[in-house]
Amino acid sequence: MKALSLFAASAAIILPAAQAVNAWLSDFETARAQARAEQKPIILDFTGSDWCGWCMTMRRMVLDTPEFYDYARDKFVLMEVDLPRNTSKMTKEQIHQNNSLTQQYKVNTFPTVLVITADGQLIGGFTGGRTDLPSVAQSLDLAFTNAKLLQQAETQTGVAKAHSLKAFYWNMPGVFRRDMHDLRKEIAELDPMNETGMFTELQDLSIIESISDATRQMKDDEAVELIIESLPKVSDSHRGDLLQLLADRLNNRIQRTRENADSLSDIESMRRDNLMLIKYCLPPESRETATDRLNAEFADPQAMLTELRKEREYRNKYKK
Repeated sequence: MKALSLFAASAAIILPAAQAVNAWLSDFETARAQARAEQKPIILDFTGSDWCGWCMTMRRMVLDTPEFYDYARDKFVLMEVDLPRNTSKMTKEQIHQNNSLTQQYKVNTFPTVLVITADGQLIGGFTGGRTDLPSVAQSLDLAFTNAKLLQQAETQTGVAKAHSLKAFYWNMPGVFRRDMHDLRKEIAELDPMNETGMFTELQDLSIIESISDATRQMKDDEAVELIIESLPKVSDSHRGDLLQLLADRLNNRIQRTRENADSLSDIESMRRDNLMLIKYCLPPESRETATDRLNAEFADPQAMLTELRKEREYRNKYKK
């Protein structure tokens, strides 16, 4: 009897783990049918099961655990979209399906976990490996909320619908929001009085896109000037996008001056560009400390110029 009891206890421990692993479907049409029948969104785990280290780690530590299964089974339909190097155990149909899904959802980072509706609409997810259930669940919970918001929006009109869609929009990770042009336009059209602030969002993104396009054809000096002139035109929530463009161009200019510095005026140009980085691109609480460090670094311009000349001579020597 004791042996029987021990076996039963062991089976009780093993069974949930097996359930967790087997819960992951591999056929998209089966997943969609189940999602429709159970009225659940679908989790798509884009993984490389025999080459992606983070994919394997996340599966082992989170996605194939009983704890994840307990969390997800009443909320989601689970599907693995595997892109292994060794495809010998996969059918041609499955290989084609997984490649098509990867292209459809523009997946280029592994692992990527997406949440979609049964109709295929993206409603959330995350990119990159995670090693604990709370961090995974945080993103998936937002996607689950988004599924409810979409259902709610289908019953609404006008500004009420705009607010539901706005909540959906802001629950999406920023990397996914960038391509949601149609949704932004729909929210703005539903909300002519701009209660949701989507007109401001559209204006910001339009300015950022035009500045980004314009500066691609410009030299660093022209680009820096245009970006700084444009900063007041963008709201605080999107100013960081322009500041990143500015930081990239200033760093380009600093590096170019550093490599070719041959006068004290070049050293002063580097110092001024670093001050601009501090002024525009650092948070206010960090500026004083950064300025003090910069002043210490540039305390002896002649010594810095001599050192940069030596560095250039060393590079040129080994280029030959």
